[in-house]
Amino acid sequence: MQRGILGQYHVTDAGAFYSQQDAWMTPNDPVDQGQGTGSLQPPYYLTLQAPGQSKPSFSIYSTFIPRSTGESSRNVLTGYFVADSDAGNQDGKISKNYGKLRLLTLPRTTIVPGPGQVQNNFNSDSEVSKLLNILRQGSTKVLNGNLLTLPIGGGLLYVQPVYIQSTGETSFPLLKKVLVAFGDKIAFEDNLDSALNALFDGDSGSGGNNPPPVDPGQTQAEKLATALAQAKQAMLDKDAAMKAGDWTAFGKADARLKAAIEAALAASQK
Repeated sequence: MQRGILGQYHVTDAGAFYSQQDAWMTPNDPVDQGQGTGSLQPPYYLTLQAPGQSKPSFSIYSTFIPRSTGESSRNVLTGYFVADSDAGNQDGKISKNYGKLRLLTLPRTTIVPGPGQVQNNFNSDSEVSKLLNILRQGSTKVLNGNLLTLPIGGGLLYVQPVYIQSTGETSFPLLKKVLVAFGDKIAFEDNLDSALNALFDGDSGSGGNNPPPVDPGQTQAEKLATALAQAKQAMLDKDAAMKAGDWTAFGKADARLKAAIEAALAASQK
């Protein structure tokens, strides 16, 4: 409801409001995969330091594109919406920022592809299509996971997991590939580490549960890729700890995740 209203009421000029020339909308779910359901892209939770924040926080995120009849303009990202979802703090009190809304408005002079365009780029890439066709052989089907938009490195990083699932009644999806995009570059590899390596032409540096520290001799792109890989591993560890009910391990993984996000932001700002 909030993002639907904000798409129209984010403007401050009466003329622009009346003409709807700067009206926004939530993009359709890019993972719809041509099913024609017309469902909107669902918001998603992340723990990271969004633009304008001094430290990472647990928040819910959503994107905006122009509300227009022109199909090409709908593929351009115009806004990034963040709602603080961290209800408590170490003292057990309600966080003063809980429920705070933040809106990142992208400059009109900057053309950033929206989720729909990124999904189309993934689907139309010849190498990606060839690999997906190989995965579809036999009694398996390919499922695209949520397409996440992450504000990293002075731009927006898109990440999408790709799963395969047998057609049997007792089957469940298995992570098989990861798609990533940054600017006009995309990569499609077996895991996030390899995908970031290919995307940034560097070494992500992930090494299991205890990822190595960033090498000061690395390039900025390599440092960014390393920090992103560390964040990915920490998220996996948090999820495993939560499923196991190990809240000590959950807290440690969360601390590593925040440190990795801070390292990624530092690498992107230099």
